[in-house]
Amino acid sequence: MHGIFSRQFHKQTNFDYPVGMLPLDSQYWPKEWTEIYHKEYPRMPKITLSEKILPLGSFEDILQSRHSEREYDPNKKITLEELTTLIHYTAGINPQRNDWNSVRRFYPSGGARYPLEMYLLVQNVEDMIPGIYHYNVKDNYLEQLSTDDALVEEINRGLYYPWARDAALTCFFTAVWDRNFMKYKDRGYRIVLMEAGHMAQNLSLVAAALKLKCCNAVAFNNDHIEKILDISHEDEDTLYMATLGK
Repeated sequence: MHGIFSRQFHKQTNFDYPVGMLPLDSQYWPKEWTEIYHKEYPRMPKITLSEKILPLGSFEDILQSRHSEREYDPNKKITLEELTTLIHYTAGINPQRNDWNSVRRFYPSGGARYPLEMYLLVQNVEDMIPGIYHYNVKDNYLEQLSTDDALVEEINRGLYYPWARDAALTCFFTAVWDRNFMKYKDRGYRIVLMEAGHMAQNLSLVAAALKLKCCNAVAFNNDHIEKILDISHEDEDTLYMATLGK
């Protein structure tokens, strides 16, 4: 029978609190349960995003038009405004508040732990050098990790399908596990995976609204990509990717 280990592990992530037990009052939560964490690369060059967020149109039209597309025209670029809008509704803040630990985003996160990070492989975006970037959610800019052509090619080698390598933009979603595990322990594993789905759905719907082609996938070599992103250690892992273009 296939999947025995997976099913056993899934069962081990059940809540074991007695039925009828009330959750701990939030006023007694430890500080680490209420503090929002994020990654940043302070020594890396900063790329300012556009101040313009594009309109998305009718939600009904977006739902009806969303579908996976795998053919990208290498002569057509994604604009900086389109990239900004994609990032804003996928991983950005909604809305900015005075207190960082009270901010929320455009997708649900269990306990507002926000364990996900987003990295981008930029290949064909206007006004941007092709390379590898990280989105700093708190400061709302991209951090340029590398513009080395060899590393860009190495990331592409880690994508299993040739069509994925033709994308103007590839987004990788990673999980920083302890942000969730510190509160939910093993149960947090389920929550993180579901959250990655929430984020990826936002991305695909915004792409549909902007008339960009998009395909969400897990068809990549995790170890290879993590080594290039320099996250090949036990506290952060790649989960999901999305390829985009025109």
